Amino acid sequence: MARDEDNGFDDWGGYFEAKKLKLEEQFAAASNPFRKSTLFENISIFVNGLTNPSADELKRIMMVHGGTYHHYERSHTNFIIASNLPDFKVRKMNTNRILSAQWVVDCVQQMRVLDYKPYLLYTNQKTTQPRLNFGKGKDKDDSTVAEPETVTNALENQLGGILKELQQAVATSPEQKNSSKLNNISANNNSHSARTAVDPAFLSEFYKNSRLHHIATLGSGFKQYVCELRQAHGNGTFKKRAELREALPRDVAYTSGKRYVMHIDMDCFFVSVGLRNHPELRGLPIAVTHSKGGSAATDVPVHPQSDRQLEKELFAQRFEHVMHDNNLVDKVRGGFEKKSSLSEIASCSYEARQKGIKNGMFVGQALKLCPELKTIPYDFEGYREVAYALYNAVAQYTLNIEAVSCDEMFVELTELIDDLQSNVMSFVTHLRQEVWSKTGCPCSAGVGENKLLARMATKQAKPNGQHLLAVADVSQYMSTLALEVLPGVGSSMSYKLNQAGLNTCGDVQQVSLVRLELLLGKKMALTLYQNCRGIDTRALNYEQQRKSVSAEVNYGIRFTQAQELDTFLRQLCTEVHNRLLEIKRKAKTITLKLMVRAADAPVETSKFMGHGVCDTQTKSVQLPQGTSDVTVITQSVLKMMMEMEVPPHELRGLGVHLSKLDELEVKKENVLKNMFSKISEKQKNKPKEQREEPVEDKKQIEEPKRKSPRVSVFNMLKQAADKKQSTKSKQRKEEQQSSEQLQHEMSEQQLETKSKPMLPASLAQFDADVLAQLPEEIRREILNEPEAYLRLTAADKHESEPKRKRKMKRIATAPRSRSSTPPPPPPRMRKSTLEHSPLNESDLQPSTSKDALEKQLKRACRVDQIVIDYAQQLPRHMHPVILEHLKSNDVIPKSARAASPAAPDNIFLDDNYKTMLASWVKSTEIPQQADVNLMYMNISLLVEDNRMNDVYDIMKYLCRLIKSKRRNCCRWHMAYNEIESNIQEKVQEELDVNIYFTEAIDCYKCT
Repeated sequence: MARDEDNGFDDWGGYFEAKKLKLEEQFAAASNPFRKSTLFENISIFVNGLTNPSADELKRIMMVHGGTYHHYERSHTNFIIASNLPDFKVRKMNTNRILSAQWVVDCVQQMRVLDYKPYLLYTNQKTTQPRLNFGKGKDKDDSTVAEPETVTNALENQLGGILKELQQAVATSPEQKNSSKLNNISANNNSHSARTAVDPAFLSEFYKNSRLHHIATLGSGFKQYVCELRQAHGNGTFKKRAELREALPRDVAYTSGKRYVMHIDMDCFFVSVGLRNHPELRGLPIAVTHSKGGSAATDVPVHPQSDRQLEKELFAQRFEHVMHDNNLVDKVRGGFEKKSSLSEIASCSYEARQKGIKNGMFVGQALKLCPELKTIPYDFEGYREVAYALYNAVAQYTLNIEAVSCDEMFVELTELIDDLQSNVMSFVTHLRQEVWSKTGCPCSAGVGENKLLARMATKQAKPNGQHLLAVADVSQYMSTLALEVLPGVGSSMSYKLNQAGLNTCGDVQQVSLVRLELLLGKKMALTLYQNCRGIDTRALNYEQQRKSVSAEVNYGIRFTQAQELDTFLRQLCTEVHNRLLEIKRKAKTITLKLMVRAADAPVETSKFMGHGVCDTQTKSVQLPQGTSDVTVITQSVLKMMMEMEVPPHELRGLGVHLSKLDELEVKKENVLKNMFSKISEKQKNKPKEQREEPVEDKKQIEEPKRKSPRVSVFNMLKQAADKKQSTKSKQRKEEQQSSEQLQHEMSEQQLETKSKPMLPASLAQFDADVLAQLPEEIRREILNEPEAYLRLTAADKHESEPKRKRKMKRIATAPRSRSSTPPPPPPRMRKSTLEHSPLNESDLQPSTSKDALEKQLKRACRVDQIVIDYAQQLPRHMHPVILEHLKSNDVIPKSARAASPAAPDNIFLDDNYKTMLASWVKSTEIPQQADVNLMYMNISLLVEDNRMNDVYDIMKYLCRLIKSKRRNCCRWHMAYNEIESNIQEKVQEELDVNIYFTEAIDCYKCT
């Protein structure tokens, strides 16, 4: 039931337009019984401010004489009746339609429509240059026009009885009574209701009346409600469950161990709740919508500067070529008629669906399919009441609930059914009957062994039924389902699958996972592969946490100045900040979303103050730490708005999104600070000689307590090679200690592993001299798990280089657990020629004398040879990883480097390649062929190195950059398509496969 966008004015005209139509319909319905003439037929007026006769009297006059009275000024209002207007309004309004109320009085007196020009309240004439009258005759004599008081009295006498009857009729209709109050408020206020985002009161009015905002709030509210119920219940018992255990018959053949997940969904939720107040409409085609239906939905006034035909084609082209959604294409082309209502149907009854009506269809299009369609308004209090009754009914028996929306949930029944020892469908029947008795609304339920099967079973159960999808029937049932019904399969993915000849789950069951990965990517392919076989490993999420908070508006956004935009953004940031405080979270990522009018879209939209055809732009900023400060949020948003450089008058929608939410920090006593303060005071009271300790002894005491981080082998190799600055005497001492310690370890390991006295073959590949020279930590790491570095087999030779690097990194940095049977010690080691100094490299000050430099160079050569010898002993697949690391740290001498092939210069091996790409796309109007060729050549080098992950990331980022171009976009589209086509050929040539790019250029102009 919920919508993706959190705003309620996406329908045609939204709340304000629906309100105006409602008032007009009420006025027309009230006028019919009392109409005496058609004097003002096809004439509409709007009263602005205090007039004589008053607004109520003018309304009665128009009602009796066939005119139309507008409570709000509209584009098709014929005349504005006023007595005096401020200069600010006069300058902004078309004064050719502003008349004095005397014009209405005179028309009634003479019973004919008079020329309105003499009654213009404002003209552009001056005393020095009066208006010229050409053959219009003499102006009206003042004596021929009755006094306003006289006309008013006469009209009141004439309409006295009518007024009483009208008041009685209004009093008998609660709906018209509310409308009458709105009319009085409108007549008494000189200012109009907030209609655009420029008005300071617009945002509060927007969310106050936003239908979809209320729906989204209900959905998130019930997720929080489930969390509160679980926290309040704790380890308590369910009283209703005990009563149900006595009421339900025990299943003798019941066996535990089966999992049951129930998916429960209310049937036509909005319609079912609405019919509680309109029982006379049961059995008829019903739709819940803003529109009042009837003639008002087939003859809607349209802005004179809008172009429905152009807008319809633009929408259809985007839906067809970009989204690949034929349903939306049919909806736009079938419902975007000249004066048909563009209000969307939120929910329709099953009787209406039998007529071809669907949820989301335009009301005007629906009335063509079903002229007898009845429309009912929203009832949000009713939705809230029924939703709470549904959740409370389930919570009586179990709190293993995953809330989906206000009318939908998943329930884990395994523990409940084990406790009841009853048939699962007996419980479902009892629950559905209880929901019906408490709400008067039907619901359907499906049961399966996981969430996917439960949802599919609900589709089988609707309407007002229940269904158990048995494990034995899963394969056959799933094979017949269309891929579109699976969760997560949208129009774009469905289009790609259909292009590959995959239309049903049965088709996917015949396809290998490898082919799906090439088509959809690894993660999505695995999900689809499992879902088509009825496999769903997701667990129910009982305590859901909000992942993001947002505030978005795509109605009434019409700015003319930067200051207006600045003011509204500050209001929007305040709104999203208040929502963040309500859930007590902090945000680390701030995203600004803009809806910019498309270059070829009309300025005025078919929907009044709607967004029309737009291009969406987003920009995000990562904060160093989470924040809930409105100042930080506002400054970040204003800065991003300035960087995006979008003219204010081109904006049609704005949104601020906060994500990466963290819990608010609770201020606690700084225990650590107090502890250090106490220790410091205690030390002050000690004698000085007791406080002073030798540095070396202190370091020896603290050293065992410190845990060094795990480091990889090749990192430690370099550290061992760098730490060689001690004297010869200390070098021998350390070598002797290292040898004794190693022998001690070897003897311990021999005692623990008597069953394995021989050295493993895998350990024999390591040079014993190098092992003796390594530090204690890394040497112990190798001795404990020598095969961890040799597990990769020859079958992995085709594996890409980045994957090999990631595997090596995981192996080298993974925490080591103590083996129950450690490997035997290596053969006897010779004395080390390297020294392992306890000091860091920064603590040493090497000598700069000539002799010292020569000795240092000789030692470096020896160390280089040791490192190379060690690298030669490692498996072949590890060479590139280690050598690349050693090259970057200048460990391998130049002579050794010359022997290995030099890597070609590639711009995409630079960490800042994204900045380079962004600068190229942004600063270049038209891409040059030489630049395009350069891009392809560098990417093809990555293909040759089998670095497909890098190729994928680069192409995706480049595609997104090009999509954001607004000028010469087709030239860039052609350039990208050329690069992509060449890369596909290169991948096909090298790997004999096709790479799948999730981002693609799909422009209907250049394709």
